[in-house]
Amino acid sequence: MVECSQSKLFKFLMSTAYFNLIGGLSGDMLLSSFFDAGLDEKKVILELKKVKNLNFEFKSSKTKRKNIPATHTNVILKDSIKWEWQKSYEVVENSELNEKIISKIINCFDLLKSAEQQAHEEENPHLHELGTSDTLVDICGFFISADLLGIENFFCSPLPVVPGFIRTSHGTHETLAPATKKIVERFQIPLRYVNNSSNIETITPTGISIIASCANFTDTVSITSKMNGTGAGTKDFRDFPNVLSVILDNNTNASIDKSLKYLLQTNIDDMSPEFIGNFINLSISEGALDCWISTYTGKKNRLGNIINILCDDSEKEKFINLIIKETSSLGVRSNLVERYEAKRKIEKFKSSLGYIQVKLKYFEGQLHSVKPEFDDLKRISQFKGSSIYNITNIINKEINDKYFNLN
Repeated sequence: MVECSQSKLFKFLMSTAYFNLIGGLSGDMLLSSFFDAGLDEKKVILELKKVKNLNFEFKSSKTKRKNIPATHTNVILKDSIKWEWQKSYEVVENSELNEKIISKIINCFDLLKSAEQQAHEEENPHLHELGTSDTLVDICGFFISADLLGIENFFCSPLPVVPGFIRTSHGTHETLAPATKKIVERFQIPLRYVNNSSNIETITPTGISIIASCANFTDTVSITSKMNGTGAGTKDFRDFPNVLSVILDNNTNASIDKSLKYLLQTNIDDMSPEFIGNFINLSISEGALDCWISTYTGKKNRLGNIINILCDDSEKEKFINLIIKETSSLGVRSNLVERYEAKRKIEKFKSSLGYIQVKLKYFEGQLHSVKPEFDDLKRISQFKGSSIYNITNIINKEINDKYFNLN
């Protein structure tokens, strides 16, 4: 097992990760790059134990691929489970991982399953090589690792691909496996062809489903390397190094994340409040970053409501159409705005009254405050028959004891 002497540096959140796919991409290579950067394997294993029926161990070692130093991690399975889609979904959804990690894992599953369905024209495609526990370990392990490091922003280089063909259990096909190709086409992921080799699969379906579900391949990113690591693939290719590297930036000099978003607005003076309230819920369910109502006084001194939606550029047209379709609006204003956000992290907290979600706020790289989820406080209050005021006081004390040690 690789010694993680640098892991103490991760008391600060590494908010941004850039993956340089030098010669390949797979789930175990992604994990290896985190371990090489200093993430403690034991912490990842401890979290993976929250997923039932996974029986494995990591065997990591220092190695080289074409003189590039790297870490290679072998996932040694101690079970012979053959996973099907439904079983994979259930074991993650019923795990004790925090909801944010579960959501990202399920999103990755959805992407991989959809690609397999399209590639093989089957409603419930057989997993074949993906049906062993190491696929679960790779996917769950990646998002657990990213959460432990506090990574919120993922960027990735183009995919290294070689010409030719390969053979798998699905038959003979080009070096991009059918499911991999579907994901590349769906997200318009850029490719970088390595022409001095052929007939090698450099990109695995598991690896691309992980990265495509979270990373940006097109935006220019400026990143300062606070930590970095290199992960090696199992195969040692003859003509190029089968490695990928990760650069981690904790942005301690930028306590607030700045981004450009679109603010969509429309004036409404002829809709029932029930319809407007329903529209807020609909917008959030459709993926709006935020939706809120403000009031105004318009022509003829009529009182009205301004519907405000904050969204990403890629979602702007969708929400303009949603406003026109679901409200009485005849038009929408669109403004590009700067959004400033404190770094945050959501995790599951075990209180004496049961599990609740808490939101951790960070400032200048260190924990600033912890806030319990109101819906969880309300649920516990109703179950215990005690006022939400008393429940909040009890849980806040336990939160302070754990995170700030104020006693």
